[in-house]
Amino acid sequence: MQMQMSVVYSVSRWKSSDVHSTNEFNKSSKKKKIPAKVLHYFPLRPRLQRLYMSSKMASHMKWHVDGHMTGEMMRHPMDSLAWKNFDEVHPSFALEPRNVRLGLASDGFNPFGNMSISYSMWHVVLIPYNLPPWMCMKQTFFMLSLLIPSPTAPRNDIDITCNH
Repeated sequence: MQMQMSVVYSVSRWKSSDVHSTNEFNKSSKKKKIPAKVLHYFPLRPRLQRLYMSSKMASHMKWHVDGHMTGEMMRHPMDSLAWKNFDEVHPSFALEPRNVRLGLASDGFNPFGNMSISYSMWHVVLIPYNLPPWMCMKQTFFMLSLLIPSPTAPRNDIDITCNH
């Protein structure tokens, strides 16, 4: 059975409308419920598993531990202070080289190509930072995780949308 209320926000999952309406034959018929918000989710687990299916790709996924060159130049997100701070805060995660580190990127666009229409589509893309710099930013490794259609841009509320 589907939940009728949001557990987090205690609001209805459906747009408010009449439960019963009359059709052209003057018979009472039930309307389909229209969701208040729509979010298209693409499962992440199978894509991450695919990265480890080939032994060559699995070795690339451990590059950040095995093949990284130390130096003063920032060549990879691993060289950043944020990565080093994360390793200090979560030492058990940092010890396992197969743990996947993902970057999150989002941007919106108008799917109709008409700027007079305010409808927007937001995509959330995950980027595996375990890979070497010549691979991690290639489009073939970007993973589309969410599509958020909306009459308006989510702006600062995108974290609320991703939280569900």
